[in-house]
Amino acid sequence: MRRLVTILRRPAGQPEPAASPPVEFAVVPDPAPRGGYVTAVLACTELDDDTLFPFLGHVTGPDGRTVLAWVHRDADADGSVARGCVALTRGLRRRLGIATADARITLRLPRRVRLRAHVPPARDLPMPGFAHVSPATYRGFARRGRRTRAVLTTEQGLCLPVRLRRRPIEDDRILIPMSLRTLAGIAARSPVQLSSPPRASWAEHRRRALQRVSSRVPERPAARAGAVFLGWVILATRMLDYLAELVFRLAFRSQVLTFRVVQAHPGDDDLGDTIRLHPAAFTALAIAPGGQVLLDWGGHRTAVRALEDHNPFGSEPSSYVLGMVGVRYDPSPPDDFPPHLVARIPAPVRRRLAIPPNTVIAVRRRLRPALVGQLNQLSIPLAGLVLAAVALPAVRGWPLVLGAAVAAALGLAPLRMPRPPRGPWP
Repeated sequence: MRRLVTILRRPAGQPEPAASPPVEFAVVPDPAPRGGYVTAVLACTELDDDTLFPFLGHVTGPDGRTVLAWVHRDADADGSVARGCVALTRGLRRRLGIATADARITLRLPRRVRLRAHVPPARDLPMPGFAHVSPATYRGFARRGRRTRAVLTTEQGLCLPVRLRRRPIEDDRILIPMSLRTLAGIAARSPVQLSSPPRASWAEHRRRALQRVSSRVPERPAARAGAVFLGWVILATRMLDYLAELVFRLAFRSQVLTFRVVQAHPGDDDLGDTIRLHPAAFTALAIAPGGQVLLDWGGHRTAVRALEDHNPFGSEPSSYVLGMVGVRYDPSPPDDFPPHLVARIPAPVRRRLAIPPNTVIAVRRRLRPALVGQLNQLSIPLAGLVLAAVALPAVRGWPLVLGAAVAAALGLAPLRMPRPPRGPWP
């Protein structure tokens, strides 16, 4: 099958001036489905050898629907995916409305540039989650009125979002801080790839609005349209919560920490709003186990609960667990990886953020539930003030009733298990 558009090779280390033009492919089933996120697998010989996988691309179906998908290279050297074809996961085919075997899709690949990772100087260290590039590379990823972001892919197939800052350095260099080099396993002078994150289509915005209402897509069009409208209403109300969160950060601060994502323990997928962190991470985040945190991956956020990891990374699972799980585990960090830098995130949360099981994510505490938890400790002093006010002849009527109600509400509030908001946040 002949390619409709030829993707030219480019020398390593030179920024690509523009994104690759759309390419048409024939659709085949994915021979090795990946759970939790949508992928498109290309043949080994489809792109040049300098391209690192995975990265994000736009997939457009026969009826014009566009979906963001992770583009992988076929790991089978014998060519289980033929040239000119693309293997789509079942979830991606469903979202594109592909029901026939002879369907064709259009894949738009992002601009990509291959660089060499270097250690930044001590006098100009990048901030957490940032990387320094040359002015020419920066201009290739800059968007007017938006933060300059990129998806960084390593030789080991790990991808993570970074924000770019320009520095007077060579065009084939990228300065990465030690925290990201440790989390992603990036050695000095090793090759990495920057790709521009595609803009979300209107269908993606509708899907995120629907996720704020339900984790399942209604079958009837009327119910689906009503759920999308309700999702936009919820977004408008959550913007007040988002503004309050920004104000609380100015007053109480909220430190951002980055973690290496690994798959959750067996059974944790039932906890669709919960992640597990190393016990030492809670002190750094200034929260208690069971508190709420915000996950951020490339500007996409969601709120979850954080529990202690009862079996921190590095401990081998039992043979019984391995025999009962029945799923394919993605590559994990090496055995000597620091366990306090690992976050176990279940498949429902990864699906909500549309991220793979092998990436890096930013975590910070959610301040409004933490503030309410601190106010709960005022229930006993407030009750004492109400009892003292009873002895005053001038205080009678509704002030006493209101004070007693507030004291009772603060005292009973810890009995209610807090639930993070559903779907993307805000």
